[in-house]
Amino acid sequence: MLISFSACNSENVTDMSEKTIVVEANSSSYLAAKTVKDSVKEIKEISTEDGAVSLVEAKEADFVVLDEFQSALYIENKRKIDVVKVLDFTMDYCAYLHNNQELLNKFNSEIIKLLEDGTIAKIKSSYKTGETFYPELKKLSEKSPVLTVATDVVGFPYTDLTDEGTIIGIDIDILTIVANRLGYNLELIVTTTDDAFNLLQNDEVDMVISGLVYDEHRDAVFDASICYLSVDYYLHSRG
Repeated sequence: MLISFSACNSENVTDMSEKTIVVEANSSSYLAAKTVKDSVKEIKEISTEDGAVSLVEAKEADFVVLDEFQSALYIENKRKIDVVKVLDFTMDYCAYLHNNQELLNKFNSEIIKLLEDGTIAKIKSSYKTGETFYPELKKLSEKSPVLTVATDVVGFPYTDLTDEGTIIGIDIDILTIVANRLGYNLELIVTTTDDAFNLLQNDEVDMVISGLVYDEHRDAVFDASICYLSVDYYLHSRG
């Protein structure tokens, strides 16, 4: 299982029994907040993440839970919130393949190398600081084999679109490096998540990568890669 979470460490956090946490509805932040549900008065789901942050800024709620990327973004934009605590909750992201053990092994091997040499840490940091990271890529022949990958535009920082329509994000950066190191030219098919998995099941693409966490139901049909990215969640209060 690639999702792990447990109770929040309560040190340096005052009595929370009468406090309210606000989170974006139906989000991973809500799952993170649930790890401390027994320590707070209530958890309220708000339609948008920005709305949840605004309530804390206005002191209409006590805490908001954000992942580490959104936390860095809101603080960089001078929103009036500060990190109170890192929750003991992570979301771990993986890719999915189908009936291709050789490619799965190669992909996993390259992910391990990128984790060990710090490349993924540098990519992750670039999305938190706004600094650009330029990996070294080897020039491949047009006749090199093609790795066809389906992806959905799930949003910052995983897969997103520029104003020019170019797909970017952590997932794409990591995928580009892995494909290049394995000697593949990369072909991206942008579609919905459901359609991406339909293409994968029909062996019309080699892989799906799109801000995806491990899912045991998917794992019954597809093959999950090892985790290439772990994301922490922070508890914030009014700054």
